[in-house]
Amino acid sequence: MTAFARLVGMQAAFEAAGNTCARLDAEILLAHALGWPQLKVYTDRDHMLTAADLAALAGMQARRLAGEPVAYIIGVQEFWGLEFAVSGDTLIPRADTETLVECALAELQGKEKPKILDLGTGTGCILIALLSERPDAVGYGHDLSAGAVALAAQNAARHGVSDRSYFASSDWFTNVETPAGGFDCIVSNPPYIPAADIASLMADVRDFEPTSALDGGVDGLDPYRLLVRQAPEHLASGGVLAVEIGIAQAADVSSLFEASGFKNIRQQADLSGVTRVISGKKSSGFGDLVLE
Repeated sequence: MTAFARLVGMQAAFEAAGNTCARLDAEILLAHALGWPQLKVYTDRDHMLTAADLAALAGMQARRLAGEPVAYIIGVQEFWGLEFAVSGDTLIPRADTETLVECALAELQGKEKPKILDLGTGTGCILIALLSERPDAVGYGHDLSAGAVALAAQNAARHGVSDRSYFASSDWFTNVETPAGGFDCIVSNPPYIPAADIASLMADVRDFEPTSALDGGVDGLDPYRLLVRQAPEHLASGGVLAVEIGIAQAADVSSLFEASGFKNIRQQADLSGVTRVISGKKSSGFGDLVLE
């Protein structure tokens, strides 16, 4: 069987299952199985597949038809123009989260040798993207999942920032060792889905991505309450907390920032026009607050 014939067959199978990205998924899986750049599935369409190729593709097709995301099947996902290893221990990096990277970079302009903390680091994509843009920065990534921590360290090595990044297991700030003077920026893409909404998520998210990285409590805001309460004691004077949020959470999260004394609170939309990031600066008056 030719490569192109197998592509057409996979696309048809995915379409029959209701997959709205059938063609793209088939292209990615075929290219991955053959070790090709994606365009080659069209330029070398008469390439004859071996028995081993066909067996590998059959396995990938079965996994996709069972709902498993393509990124988990091939083990990688692109983010910020970089390729990141992914696993079931982590969320799959998404383009919307690049808005958080953009926000943090803007806030760090003019700051020399910034120290950055990424809470719930997952694949490490946010922190590593920041370090790739700021070669003078040092980053710390923490995650409750030991598997995620190991994967983030692997991704840091892949992108040549291991000497400027440190990863450790921590339940939010519990095991964070704050450097002298505090962090210049704390970033987080925390769980923000209300617990009751988890069951209604798309199956490839609900059934395969880690629930611990999705469930934000009864109203989806529990992680933000913790972050705005505890971040100030770890931030440098004028340091920034920047977080990704879910749809329609902008007003509530901004109010939490304001109630905790943050200043210069800003909202930033993603490319779809959805408010995706809230950021705020530590007020000089934080030293007088009692933080639990």
